Amino acid sequence: ADEGANDKSVIFLWLGGGASQFETFHANLPGTVPDVYQSVNGVTYNAQTGLKFGHDWQNLIKRSNWLTSVDSFSHKDSSHNTGTEFVMTGNYSSKRGPGATTEYPGNGAIVASVFGPNHPRNGIPTYVKQGKISGEQPTFLGQQFKAFDPSNKENLIPKVDVGRLEERRALLSGLDHGGTDMSRQAFSVIQGDAGTAFDLDKEDEPTRLRYGKSAIGNQMLLARRLVEGGTKFVTIHYGGWDNHSNISAAMKTRVPPVDLALSSLLDDIHDRGMEKDVMVVVTAEFGRTRLNKNNGRDHWSNSTPLLISGGDYQMGRTIGRADKSYVPTTSKFGPLDLQRTLFDHFDIDIKTQRTDSAGRPRYIHEDDGSSRVILAS
Repeated sequence: ADEGANDKSVIFLWLGGGASQFETFHANLPGTVPDVYQSVNGVTYNAQTGLKFGHDWQNLIKRSNWLTSVDSFSHKDSSHNTGTEFVMTGNYSSKRGPGATTEYPGNGAIVASVFGPNHPRNGIPTYVKQGKISGEQPTFLGQQFKAFDPSNKENLIPKVDVGRLEERRALLSGLDHGGTDMSRQAFSVIQGDAGTAFDLDKEDEPTRLRYGKSAIGNQMLLARRLVEGGTKFVTIHYGGWDNHSNISAAMKTRVPPVDLALSSLLDDIHDRGMEKDVMVVVTAEFGRTRLNKNNGRDHWSNSTPLLISGGDYQMGRTIGRADKSYVPTTSKFGPLDLQRTLFDHFDIDIKTQRTDSAGRPRYIHEDDGSSRVILAS
């Protein structure tokens, strides 16, 4: 189902655990708010764009003309699991336990259902995940649209002689049964060049070093290779942000590797002229409160950090405002608006429907008409 193929893609970086807005992309300038709302390690500020990041993002702030920070991204759930599902699917489900992940498909799975599970030419998976994020599942769309896990990339390498593979393909084409399309896709993955996209050894050593040769550096570099190869939605889970105590020390260890890797990714995207096609989204399940007595921050769903780069939209700005405690005061946006923004980037018609497991037609964007494209603000 290669509906309206284009070169658009999204790299979706998840700061699992609930990254603090104050220490990431929505820092307050010194002297403007009480200390409990200040970034604990200080602020790095870009005078040209007005973007204010926590002090540890020394590389990323230099690229702020490529970035848009959304200061008013907010929702109502401060639970890790259901908050994650809300942001990842655009829809809120209060269900707990095994039934919680069966209601709404994740945004990446919806993209795969629109463009097909594999690239039509080289067979590369449309939707790839690096690390598990709750809410990524395809639900009623079908298992063919679930995220491909690169830890299974050996499955892309033929285990049989290519001649025998061709015999099997010929046999398959002579059969007329319901599973043929999926089987053909499997052949296109194996015989295309999808496997090489997953091979970081194809990158030279200076590039590997630029990304940091850390776990997150490798994941970012792989994401760039995948979108170059035709993957449309890549998720990366970089956790460790549930900082109820000593948030200062946590930021000093968690931020530098991702700051370096994300900055290198943006450099590569721009060097290759891909910035209109590749949108990079950085967010989490929720943000954090004022400093507590343990010098940490607790869960705060009123404000969730959201940083976006790329796509055919104006960058180098801040959208929305929040008060000192980070309750939005203007241009409040939620998970459904983020989904609308992703679909706008992909040029996906929000009136597109799919049939659920009960046989009912459902809109892929279940909206009451109030959702907005955040970056159109």
